Amino acid sequence: MCRVTPLYLAGSVSAVLLVAAACGPESAPAPTGPVTTAPLMSAAPGPGAYILRGAVLTSGAAMKGGYVGIVDGRIVAVSAKRPDIPGASVIGTDGILVPGFVDLHNHVPWNVLPRWHPRRFYANRYEWRDDPEYRRAARQPFDDLVDAHFCEMNAWGELRALVGGTTSIMATHGEHPCVHGLVRNLDYNSGFYGSTELDREHIIDVIGIPQDPAGRAQFIAGARFYITNPAYEALAVHVAEGTDALSEEEFSFLQSQALLNPKGVLIHGISLVPADFRAMASAGTALVWSPQSNLQLYGTTADVGAALDAGVEVALAPDWAMTGSGNMLDELKVATAWNQGHLGGRLSPRQLVDMVTSVPAHVAGIDDEVGALQAGLRADLIIVRGDANDPYGSVLRADASDVQLVVIDGVPLYGDPTLMLKFWPVSELEPVTIARGTKVLATGAAGVSPSALASGLRPLLEAEGTSLSSLFEVAPPEPE
Repeated sequence: MCRVTPLYLAGSVSAVLLVAAACGPESAPAPTGPVTTAPLMSAAPGPGAYILRGAVLTSGAAMKGGYVGIVDGRIVAVSAKRPDIPGASVIGTDGILVPGFVDLHNHVPWNVLPRWHPRRFYANRYEWRDDPEYRRAARQPFDDLVDAHFCEMNAWGELRALVGGTTSIMATHGEHPCVHGLVRNLDYNSGFYGSTELDREHIIDVIGIPQDPAGRAQFIAGARFYITNPAYEALAVHVAEGTDALSEEEFSFLQSQALLNPKGVLIHGISLVPADFRAMASAGTALVWSPQSNLQLYGTTADVGAALDAGVEVALAPDWAMTGSGNMLDELKVATAWNQGHLGGRLSPRQLVDMVTSVPAHVAGIDDEVGALQAGLRADLIIVRGDANDPYGSVLRADASDVQLVVIDGVPLYGDPTLMLKFWPVSELEPVTIARGTKVLATGAAGVSPSALASGLRPLLEAEGTSLSSLFEVAPPEPE
């Protein structure tokens, strides 16, 4: 039996390339075993049963006034009338109840760094990775700190995601026991698989395709194992991140090796043409679109119109905060502007919201757990301030200041003090200052203190000649 080994790519943004060596058809690699044990989010203290009232974005039609009943971390009722749940208190809100955002493309620990402003556009990912300015501003500080301070860096990155409504995220940076869930880590510790052991995930995230023949042979063996093994639900690969022939060749390679498949999730796809998207649709392969970062680095983004025309499922995600958006709400604004300016408004507000909720959950094979507000699923949701008469439009216009509550596995972790105090004593809550107000985090349930993280990280980054990023970016760049 061969083994799957995580290998960091030189100069890579994050994550790992999983390489299977010497695997024949009768000898496949076993899934990586647990590194250690740690509590999952379902073990966090929180209310056993409660009901939230507000406008509800259901898997059917939006309810102007509705109820979501939650018991022991699961949604047990979604209805227009108050459900009968013994012992459950009703928490009235003036907001919109939305499924928690599912982010399938991020590089979490890098988000401690401030925004990097490239001075030119690049042809592919390898060009900017070799840019001396990028190395000075980002690569060197990250490399100097990550081995000793990964846990704090990753927690800060998760906080940045959380304040923008993300409840599930990918990817982490290797195997670390401290990754056990401020937000769900889909590729390392999601809590979906009935164990408190780490590294039992069924989603594989690959940073890129090797360029050398030996690396490609190993990549093929590993990819075929994950595609054919029923234990795995998704294989996400960063592909065609650029505008040149080298970027397009990555897709041609996948196609030539028959690696397009229903579990496939291609991240970026900037250089792809309509025929490529038709091949993806025929194979059931999805696309993750990251317009803000693409526009900042390459001056363009994936031909989402062609992807939609071909019938490809398209999810939306920020990539990372350094050149992408600081959170999913900000990336939704970029996608909304691109939809109006370049797609003729073909995507409805509901379709755009689906691209950060139900669509990524479906393409990652976790829509039996999250991605919608429906009975039986995990209680991962957010409440956003907005107009009940225009709920989807309100989500598109919202920023982090409008996030009133974030609930993961039924545990209210973050939000407005007025709502959080209905679940927690004031002693359990720490203020989090963002634009236009103050939120609070349930530090015991979350397992982190924002002020302590900031106090520890700020001098480390200043010693590297840079600064700690803000949890909330007031004015993200607008797409051209």
